[in-house]
Amino acid sequence: MVKRELKNSVEEETALDVANENGKRPIQSSNKDGPKRMKTKSLYRQPTAAELQETENLFNSNLFRLQVEEVLQEVKVKEKTVKRFQEWYNILKSHLLSIPEDVKEYDLTEKAFEKHLKVKLPVTNEIRKSKVIFRFHKFTDVEIVGSYMLGCSIDSKLVIDLQITVPAETYTKNDSVNYKYHLKSAAYLAYIASHLRKLESIEEIKYTYLHNCSTKPLIHIKPNGKLGNHLSVHINLVCDSDTYKLHRFSPTRNNLRESWLLSVEQQEGADVGPPTPHYNSSVLTDLTAAENQTFLNETLVNKENLKQAIILLKIWVRQRKLQVSGHVMSMLIAYLVQMKRINNIMSSYQIVRNVWIYLKSSEWDTKGISLHKGQDTPSMEEFHAHFPIVFLDRSGYYNVCWQMCKGTYFALRRESGLAVDMLDNGKINSFIPLFMTPVSILMQFDHILKFKNFPKLKQAILDRAPKSSKVNYGLDQLALVTDTLYDLLSKGLGERAHLILQIVEEEFSWPVTKTVNNAKKNGYVENLSFGFILDAVNAISVVDRGPPANLPDAELFRAFWGDKSELRRFQDGAITEACVWDARALAERRAVPRQLVDYLLALKYDIPSTELYHICSQLDELTARKGAGGQQMEESALAVLQAFDELRRDLRALSQLPLDISAVYGISPVFSYCEPFPALGINLDRNPRRRANASLIKELHNAKLPEYTPVNKAIVELSHSGKWPGELDAFRCLKAAFHLQIAERLSSQHALPAHAYPAHVDVLRNGLVFRLQVAHPKEITLVRREVERGVVRHKESEESAALQCDTVLMPRLRGALHGLHQKHPAFGPAVCLFVRWLSCHLLGDHWPRSVSELLVGAVFTLPAPLQPPTQPAAALYRALKLLATTDWSTHMLAVDFNDDMSREDITELERKFAARENQTPYLFIATAYDGPQPSVWSRRSPTKQVVLRTQLVARGTLEYLEKALLVDMVDSILPAFVPSLSGYDVLIYLQKRLVPHCTERLDAAQSSLAEEAVVDDVIPVVEFHPVDRYLDELRSAYGEFALFFHDRYGGDVIAVLWKPDVKEIKEFQTLNANALEQVSVGGETKYRVNKEAIVEDFQILGDGLVKEVIINK
Repeated sequence: MVKRELKNSVEEETALDVANENGKRPIQSSNKDGPKRMKTKSLYRQPTAAELQETENLFNSNLFRLQVEEVLQEVKVKEKTVKRFQEWYNILKSHLLSIPEDVKEYDLTEKAFEKHLKVKLPVTNEIRKSKVIFRFHKFTDVEIVGSYMLGCSIDSKLVIDLQITVPAETYTKNDSVNYKYHLKSAAYLAYIASHLRKLESIEEIKYTYLHNCSTKPLIHIKPNGKLGNHLSVHINLVCDSDTYKLHRFSPTRNNLRESWLLSVEQQEGADVGPPTPHYNSSVLTDLTAAENQTFLNETLVNKENLKQAIILLKIWVRQRKLQVSGHVMSMLIAYLVQMKRINNIMSSYQIVRNVWIYLKSSEWDTKGISLHKGQDTPSMEEFHAHFPIVFLDRSGYYNVCWQMCKGTYFALRRESGLAVDMLDNGKINSFIPLFMTPVSILMQFDHILKFKNFPKLKQAILDRAPKSSKVNYGLDQLALVTDTLYDLLSKGLGERAHLILQIVEEEFSWPVTKTVNNAKKNGYVENLSFGFILDAVNAISVVDRGPPANLPDAELFRAFWGDKSELRRFQDGAITEACVWDARALAERRAVPRQLVDYLLALKYDIPSTELYHICSQLDELTARKGAGGQQMEESALAVLQAFDELRRDLRALSQLPLDISAVYGISPVFSYCEPFPALGINLDRNPRRRANASLIKELHNAKLPEYTPVNKAIVELSHSGKWPGELDAFRCLKAAFHLQIAERLSSQHALPAHAYPAHVDVLRNGLVFRLQVAHPKEITLVRREVERGVVRHKESEESAALQCDTVLMPRLRGALHGLHQKHPAFGPAVCLFVRWLSCHLLGDHWPRSVSELLVGAVFTLPAPLQPPTQPAAALYRALKLLATTDWSTHMLAVDFNDDMSREDITELERKFAARENQTPYLFIATAYDGPQPSVWSRRSPTKQVVLRTQLVARGTLEYLEKALLVDMVDSILPAFVPSLSGYDVLIYLQKRLVPHCTERLDAAQSSLAEEAVVDDVIPVVEFHPVDRYLDELRSAYGEFALFFHDRYGGDVIAVLWKPDVKEIKEFQTLNANALEQVSVGGETKYRVNKEAIVEDFQILGDGLVKEVIINK
């Protein structure tokens, strides 16, 4: 138990108390007759802030500990499985030890050995160029090694490692070069496989690779019976530690001859060749295996807390799909024990936390670590000269991380930093994102690079690779290609990317009766891709500045960038080399990394952009105005905000008003960049029908539907006054008078077209229509007031709640959302994509806009276990994942924009969430701006049924996206936005020419705006949406019988779903006699809903707008 220093508190009007050795407070009283009273007073004193903080930390730690205990119990290998495996292992071991020694010698370059065994060698043809004579020497033991032996294995996907030590006499002195050692090991493995092939206790036997290394095969076994459903077994070969001296495989030594590898003649007197540290490590891993396993056994024996920590780290790594083996994590734990950074006295929570803190600040890429204490081994500098990451084992010769790419290490370090941040965040239960949340590739990265023709790219890299690299990597060509591409992308992207991580496809295995080359022809595709986590600021930069032209580095810069490099003068007077990328709109600037990667791969390896596949900007066309020449919503929204700023200045400068305007707040989604199609600021009607400063809808039979023009709503606050009326009607009449005066002053003082209405003022500024509404808190109070029997009461109603949301809460929320977009520029476009997705699937009308914005906002404010995305598409995928995987009946969201919510506030919200009646609201999303009613934005909708339907569609969308993007590499993923109409009862098809936003449909072609003279002195027809009006009538008349679904953005069909109770037989009641028809049931007259008549009414109500009504069967 860790001792804590006792801290004392300062009581009011007393000096600082000093704790004695027992930790008790001394009695500060000269009255000896009353010690009990003073002790009681001290006992019930108010706790100090430090004591409260310690109590809270203890609570969080205890909760974490309980969750850890639960998950450790869950992943523990079941006793029944342990017993079954032990029985199976005894049979296997006896069989293996019964294999006789073979005195016959075989030439491995010939096929006789394989014909004799009736199995194939698990190596490629390239490795069998040298003549190698093999003889099978019997081994003495079969050991269980790895995590199962150490007691830190995980029950899920359990793989148990068996290790066989090949006798030293199997190898000769010269076998260490030119893959002779590997070929003999493969032959030894095949010899064992041939004797296991017909063993009854084995259901399946295959070859596979150790950590995807093509020169390190092993045997993969699936036991028969139920045991095979729980685990698999790997048999790996190692050599006796006395087989070779370790110094033979120092990082500076060469053991792979260039003449053998590249099939060139070696000149007499030539050097043996460049160092081959990669090749050497593939032998050292076998030479040092026994020593390292013994070291781990000694370190972890009877150290349960250390073992539990390793299990937790393995879960953490597996959930993040990092290519870090459990062996590396075990060796890291042993290193930290050796360095006395951790010990078994610590709890598993404390150990894991210390590991993350260490990894967060580690520098294995420049300052490697070593478990070897002596000075008789190669220096650390030698290893850093030949390996990107260095972690030396007990021998001091073997780099445990010899296969680890820099990207993997940087990802490990980055994730460790995120883990520490999560642990330190008291507002979340960090256990869930750390250990229980799997991270998929599509959610993790902002940008993913895949290759449509990877073999061509691989060959191009191999052809251009220097001989020293080819010799170093040998036949492990995928590692050479991976490291080469990583270095290129890392240098090219520079500060644009926080992380570049290689993604290698799953492991390859094949039957023991097939050769590797034949097995790869049967559907195996070698794939490699890269994921980028981008820097939100640097990623969109269109200029890469290089060194000044007069420095030597400038020549290197030009050599790397080729013709893209040019000499430029900057505003600060500097003249430097620079690369300038072609991008103007923000959406194009987000795609600069794509331009950069395409250019580099074409320059260095002649790979055209058509053979590269980028997962980054597939959905940009959904946020572009097809009817406005592809203008992006961000540019349109920016124009609205700039016009609003000008209007706000004009409003505050108005004179001759009874009260000055103190503030103007925008409340429409466009003010936080969350409107998919902001107003464009043009009026295409050259001959409007006027009334004062406003336009009217023309009554001509063939009149064209006016372009849909949304209004941008804003709340106007006036300076304080106590003279507002106390009656609601008088209050609203005075508001109307203010609207008249504001309109008159805008027209006369600033020459702005303005039209006043009782509830608002419409103003035209820069071609955009702004709707201003005077608001005062007193109006909410008056709406709440009721007089019953002469007693005034204030009662919350739907009208008062809506008024408070619109005039008090929405300005705060809109400001917070605007701030979130300023901090994370991907937020606004991500909301637009989510809103389009909801609307395309006919669900948009059932989701309040603010709820959609908050759900997407949670992706940025509650990103754990990830960090906020920088690409809108990645944010959409995460929002869909959050929506689809959350159980909204038991979980709530607390969206905290500016750290306004304390842990106590969140706890109180959780209490109210648990205490809510009838699970209303079902989707509980709370903010610091909700007022007295938590989750006020979702108080009415979406309903439980709508949320469940949306979750179903979200899951289907994610499944399609993962297959389309990661597997099929399709260019267009718009089918994810195409709804299924099969589940609806009635389909109402509309006249397309009368549907607003018809030019923004998914299948619409891009067109440009007509460059005609526009009328800018009259307010156009605003908010005229015939389909919305029709839907309002349908819901008003038939909302009790059916639900109506529609795509607001150009959808030409309304889907109708009957409510379940329309089929019920009812008694006649005067209050519920609407839309009923008589039916005879058992000779009695009953009533039911007349669906056929209602369907006819759909056609009648929509006369002129409705094309046809179809009943879905």
